[in-house]
Amino acid sequence: MNCSQNVIEMKGIEKSFYIGTPNELRILNGINITVIKGEFVSIVGQSGSGKSTLMNIIGALDRPTVGTYYLDNDDTSAMTDNILSDIRNAKIGFVFQTFNLIPRSSALRNVELPMLYAGFPALERTKRARELLELVGMGDRLSHQPSELSGGQKQRVAIARAMANDPAIILADEPTGALDSQTGRTVMDLFHKLHKQEGKTIVLITHNDELAEETDRVLTIIDGQIVAERTPSKSKGA
Repeated sequence: MNCSQNVIEMKGIEKSFYIGTPNELRILNGINITVIKGEFVSIVGQSGSGKSTLMNIIGALDRPTVGTYYLDNDDTSAMTDNILSDIRNAKIGFVFQTFNLIPRSSALRNVELPMLYAGFPALERTKRARELLELVGMGDRLSHQPSELSGGQKQRVAIARAMANDPAIILADEPTGALDSQTGRTVMDLFHKLHKQEGKTIVLITHNDELAEETDRVLTIIDGQIVAERTPSKSKGA
């Protein structure tokens, strides 16, 4: 494997809280993960397994206590908080279970927001946001605010927003958790489309084994350790 293809490379990642106190708590215990460009990988774990803490480190929202993390070949340990913020905006597209859309902004404006922070000109922002909303099947809802959208529609807008700055990684945290099964199926089909047709690298954090079986590779986390890695016999195409 050529290291230049590695979008995520984690070595010996540990994360502890309340360090140096009697209540010191270690959540992650020596995590080693490599994700190559264009992979669709799932990380499966139950509540308390450490997957949320791991997600925060993958997303550069938090730092490990011990270990090294290379994101798109950049060593995050040497970065200031401001640089990490810029890296997050440029290289990671987040999709959350709770959508995290701006309530009083239209779908179009929500998708434009990451590009605004990145300094894109207004016309370019609007053009790309329209294209992305078309891509996720929301081209007829450009002016709708989140309160006027269903859960599945909100998640599609969130996915379009995650794509705004053409990130190296889409990090999806329980993206179907708040949706009914049929709507969740639609959202997963959209991830497969982005993976197959757009070539996106996707990391799916989930407790749902059935969803995980659709991805290229499944990592199982228990008690802060990756205890199993497998390639599903059948992964779903776009």
